[in-house]
Amino acid sequence: MGVFLAFALNSTLWAQTTNHSSSPAGSSGKATTEAATDSDEESEDQPFKPHWENEIQLSNSNQQAGQVSGTLAYTGTWEFNEAGDFLSGEVSTIRQKLEGTGSSIGTFTASGGLGLGFFSPSLSLGVQTGDGAWKQANTNLSLGFQIWDPVSWNLSSGGNLGSHQGPVSQWYPAILSDARIDTASWNISTGPTFVLWDWWSISLTAEYEYDVTYELQGLADATRKVPIDQADQIATLTLGLDFTLFKGFTLELAPQGGKEYYPSGAIYSPQAGGLVFNSSPSTVNFAGETTSISYQFE
Repeated sequence: MGVFLAFALNSTLWAQTTNHSSSPAGSSGKATTEAATDSDEESEDQPFKPHWENEIQLSNSNQQAGQVSGTLAYTGTWEFNEAGDFLSGEVSTIRQKLEGTGSSIGTFTASGGLGLGFFSPSLSLGVQTGDGAWKQANTNLSLGFQIWDPVSWNLSSGGNLGSHQGPVSQWYPAILSDARIDTASWNISTGPTFVLWDWWSISLTAEYEYDVTYELQGLADATRKVPIDQADQIATLTLGLDFTLFKGFTLELAPQGGKEYYPSGAIYSPQAGGLVFNSSPSTVNFAGETTSISYQFE
């Protein structure tokens, strides 16, 4: 935005200087200045028009526990009004580690939100399907608060319910083949965002995640079931650094650190990308990072 304002101002000043130097008594320069002022006022008075916005994003994430993922996503958003009411849809493909092997997952997410002055609530619903018989349903509720002009605060909570397949016989010999691993998750996060300049913003997000592995079911014999009902718990602090490189292009760097609690026994860990087995409860520190670049256009 700063580049466009600078260009507009420089163009206006150039026009005024040229006309004034070539006109006797400077009358043409005065007329040009008044015309430019009228044009600016008309531009500011133009009513908001509902429009479609597009975003393409490529991101890569690495976790110390072993999970590595890459995502390519497209998001289309219909902006209803200047207040900020919107509906959007996102399709993405994710390449990640799942039970020791690389897998591909497809995602569709529908979102909607309202602009209510300083308060901006939104809700999203999504489904995923992919390799390893991965199936998952997701939901998230986000509440945005504009504290003052450069500072906003976000509070969000979400969860998912799903399943996938993987080998478990090394820990549970009663299940002689691969098993369906049933999981559920709940999370809550909060933190501020500071817009320092048009081209740079900083966010700090604290998140708590509660991931439950509640049952293993044999694929060859569905009657062979092992109840787990234990939770992997993750506390994370993420620093977000967003840089607008040039028109439409944004680079985001998001280093993070946290703690992960493992109960005893087998548990699915999203940080590791698969089942992990612990003979006793343990807590480990971890670090990770996500790098993404996005392009926005109408």
